[in-house]
Amino acid sequence: MNTRLVFTLTSLAFGLAAAACGGGGSSTPPDAPMKDIGFNKPTGSLKANNEVSADNWVEIGPADLSCIGTPAADPATTVGVTLSAVVRDFQSDNLVPNTNVVVFKDQDQSMVFDTKQADGNAAVTLTLPVGTKRFGYKMTSDSALDTLLLNQKVEPDMEMQNAGVIKSVSKTTAQTLPALIGVSRTVGTGVLAGAFRDCQDNEISNFIATVSTTSGTVNHAAGADTYYFSPTVGLPVRHSQQAAGSKNGLFMIIELQPATSAYVQVWGYKTDADVAADNLELVAELQTAVVAETVITGAYEPLRTQ
Repeated sequence: MNTRLVFTLTSLAFGLAAAACGGGGSSTPPDAPMKDIGFNKPTGSLKANNEVSADNWVEIGPADLSCIGTPAADPATTVGVTLSAVVRDFQSDNLVPNTNVVVFKDQDQSMVFDTKQADGNAAVTLTLPVGTKRFGYKMTSDSALDTLLLNQKVEPDMEMQNAGVIKSVSKTTAQTLPALIGVSRTVGTGVLAGAFRDCQDNEISNFIATVSTTSGTVNHAAGADTYYFSPTVGLPVRHSQQAAGSKNGLFMIIELQPATSAYVQVWGYKTDADVAADNLELVAELQTAVVAETVITGAYEPLRTQ
């Protein structure tokens, strides 16, 4: 199992506004530049990419978006699934032994399937019942922020499956954000993150992402600030280094105020013709909560019908 996630925007202005003249010979100072929140129009269309070796990505062509608007083809499991995984740290890739891991139905943490503690080698084995379509993980430990991984799926007819690595975010990693992106995380805020893939499960580049308070349209949630990951080191970098999604398809949105409902949105130009016509479209969306001191990650795919 892989665990790696029509609207034309008005122009985003980042220049200084012209000074307005007032009475008595005084003038109003120019407006400050609008803050860059990582939601600037991409310069190219959505592309598909493959990782040929660790942090070595190759573009393979236009992203496959043929499944947009089609029903989600999620077969329910026909057998009980025994699912093995290893918990590692998001940044260092170190093992995180003794992590408590919960698996739950869809995105509903109250619908718990199983709860286990990883062993001294950070290995954990969990069970999913017959009838499972999508599920999520919640990982907790003394050394990490609570970390959720949403929108996961398994093969429907295999009893024994290996999820590979699932990653939590250590408190140490949270403290290194200033060095990575030049911004300190505010205590009490939440983080939403994920990876965006096409209909063939290839990572997508040249997208932008945000958190909106409404579905289908952009109403940026208070504090939302999006960062994209370097394709060569696999870590988030400053806006000046990566202005849109890179070939690894990874992004994170920080400084979010807690909310019971929010919409993580991914926007992009589907084709080169859309770039020329400035036709930026919503191509993925996932509803979730924002939880204080918690990182919620997800697997993002092109918009489907229910």
